[in-house]
Amino acid sequence: MIRELYNCLIQGMDAPNAGSRRMKEEILHLLKEEERRLPRQEYESYRDKAFLVASAAEEHGFELGFCYAVRLLAECAREQV
Repeated sequence: MIRELYNCLIQGMDAPNAGSRRMKEEILHLLKEEERRLPRQEYESYRDKAFLVASAAEEHGFELGFCYAVRLLAECAREQV
């Protein structure tokens, strides 16, 4: 269910947000040496895998943050009673 929510939020964005742009810039910066060293096709495969890993990590971070927020909200609700 959380994954579906994440996917809906991502698909609803018209343009990449600042976080996505920073992530892309950071990945490309980290791969500068590989871009110079590797053949183009091999570099692109390597780069694409780096973006897939970053995307999976971003989604996992969203899930963890969501679960934490729900626990925090439940704790606050218990304290109100």
